[in-house]
Amino acid sequence: MMNSLWEDFKYNIAKGTRLNQVLLINVSVFIVILFARIILNIADGGNPEAFNLLTKWLSLNTDLSFLIGHPWILITHMFTHIGLWHLLWNMLMLYWFGNIVGDLLGDQYIWRTYLTGGLSGAFLIIFFSRIFHYPSDIVMAYGASAAVMGFILAATVIAPDYLMHLLIIGSVKLKYVALVVIVIDLVGIAEQSNTGGHLGHMGGALGGILMIWWIRQGIELFPGKNTNTEVRGKIIPIKKSIKALSETRGNTNDTSQEVQKLNPGQQNQEEIDRILDKISAKGINSLTEEERGILDKSSK
Repeated sequence: MMNSLWEDFKYNIAKGTRLNQVLLINVSVFIVILFARIILNIADGGNPEAFNLLTKWLSLNTDLSFLIGHPWILITHMFTHIGLWHLLWNMLMLYWFGNIVGDLLGDQYIWRTYLTGGLSGAFLIIFFSRIFHYPSDIVMAYGASAAVMGFILAATVIAPDYLMHLLIIGSVKLKYVALVVIVIDLVGIAEQSNTGGHLGHMGGALGGILMIWWIRQGIELFPGKNTNTEVRGKIIPIKKSIKALSETRGNTNDTSQEVQKLNPGQQNQEEIDRILDKISAKGINSLTEEERGILDKSSK
């Protein structure tokens, strides 16, 4: 059994989607920490000091001298979860919004969004804690919440009218989901309830917004095999239609006549724009096989 689990783990890490990789690494780190906690508690007679020290070495710390001496915590904190419900909620949110970002931007942007959100959340916590001394105490933070907020806002900036189908509530536009989440964090900051965590969430949200802005500007923070040229074409459709086409867009007959005057590249761009508008309004699952083929062909 253990050998089979290990083989599945290696396969998903090596060949799985990037979203599956992020989810699997978070869960694996949680399991390792769980066993470490059990072993340390047994070895130390139930004294939590050893485990608290381990948690400190993995968590973000606003003590700059500690941060400089333990720079890895800028990364490890966003994969560290102690409580089961904390892990489950973050992974559920990550799965929902990670799939949306993957549909809209492409799988290659999952890790970039995760790291951008997590690092920007860490920066905002440190900035407010050290520069403005708010809160005045040293803050420790861990979890994927800031990275998840990066996914929520990145998806919202690209497709604010994307429909999410929520249990009990029904269909809700993504922009309203993001608004509710942001208001909750602002209320938490105002009430000084888990201030560091809520600041991290806001930092992650800012990171998601900035990442999409950077893509639009042609800036690549975490360059990979695929440059952002393809993605820019998806999230910033270039309207090359002539003025006559714009004026007759509402008239089906006139529009088709004008489209025929355009060259094949322009016709293709118009079709891509229409498909992207449909994704924004109804989600990628609303596309027909033909529309998916057109989008895949244009991305190549």
